[in-house]
Amino acid sequence: MDTPIILGISFSTRHIGLAVVKSHTLIDYSLRLYKERWSPDKRDSILANLSSCIRTHYISGIALSIPEEYHQTGQFRELLSTIITFTMMNNIPYTSYPIADIYRSFSSQVRRTRNGFMKRLAMLYPELEIYYEREQKNRNKYYVKLFEAIGAAVHYWKENK
Repeated sequence: MDTPIILGISFSTRHIGLAVVKSHTLIDYSLRLYKERWSPDKRDSILANLSSCIRTHYISGIALSIPEEYHQTGQFRELLSTIITFTMMNNIPYTSYPIADIYRSFSSQVRRTRNGFMKRLAMLYPELEIYYEREQKNRNKYYVKLFEAIGAAVHYWKENK
C-alpha cells in the first residue's frame, strides 16, 4: 500500500494555511491571504486553490483544523460546509480536529500555548524556524494558520499510521 499523502488545512475567511505531509515528512506548505470581502467569488477562489493542491500532490486524506466555536462566523461555517462537500464529491476522506486537540498533541505537557505549539513544530521541521521567528515579532498573528495546518496534517498522520 502506498503511503498516504495528507493535506492539512487551517482556515478562516481571510487566511488559509495548507500543508502536505507524507509519512511525517513535510512535502509542501503555503499560507494564502484573501483580502477581499466575503463573496461567492472568494469562496470559489479558495476552492480552486485547494483543488490545485489536491491535483498537484495526489492527496489521499484531508485534516481540517477547526477553531473554537466562538471564532466561527456564518461565513466560516459556509466555507467549512463547502470544503466538506468538495471532499465528499472528490471521494477524499477528511477528518476534522478541534484546534485545542492539535495544540495539545504538540505542546509541552506543562503549559499548552500557541507559542509552545509553534516552537515545537519549528523544532520538528527546521525550515519553519524563520516563520516562527517572524511570528514572534508580529503584533497581529499571521503565520499561525500555516502552523495549524501542519499540525493538523501531522496529527492525522500520527493517528492513522
